[in-house]
Amino acid sequence: MNFKEALTAYRSQDYARVLTLLSDDNAQLTEDEISLKAEVLQKLKSYEDAMNVWNVAISNFGEKAEFYAERGVCKFHLRFKSSMEDLNKAIELDSDNGYRYACRAYVKDKIGDTEGAIEDYTKANELDPGNDITLNNLGLAEEKLGHTQRARANFKNADSIAGISHITDKYFKESPEPVVKPKITVTGELKKMLSSRAEFKAFWSEALKIMRLKK
Repeated sequence: MNFKEALTAYRSQDYARVLTLLSDDNAQLTEDEISLKAEVLQKLKSYEDAMNVWNVAISNFGEKAEFYAERGVCKFHLRFKSSMEDLNKAIELDSDNGYRYACRAYVKDKIGDTEGAIEDYTKANELDPGNDITLNNLGLAEEKLGHTQRARANFKNADSIAGISHITDKYFKESPEPVVKPKITVTGELKKMLSSRAEFKAFWSEALKIMRLKK
């Protein structure tokens, strides 16, 4: 009963209620309960607590790709070097899942291994074609290394899949107007905020959520 109530609270984003409903004794939790608890802790950015819950999950329910992948993400946020070991293990256990490679690619990119990130994003796209987030992130990584044409192609594909190509094409084709006298305006500040593709994608993703156009 507690799990059903906790799941309802989770869907309502009442994360405090979820943690209240789930036992403090992680060893007593079912597999579904322990996964939900760890996920909530991650959403609350309590990465050390979440990592400890994933430790119990691995101990009680065996070696599963999801457990290692999520623990690896927690370790990354905690700056643990063993983060990559967990992400590698997740791929070893679930090598046909594109998400596993995309997850590792994200971490590789953040720690400066952009070439490795491109390899993993490319593999993720091969296994799970048509994922706009993967294609966009692949483009961003390629852009960092100066692979402009490849990056643009992936951006275009990502935008087409997301259904926003008519918006982003217009945005990126527009030439900035020469500034005669600097002025602080709402429009000007917005243009500064959206001065890079990464910032624009993040902004538009949030806008889509607000307008309920994105699942």
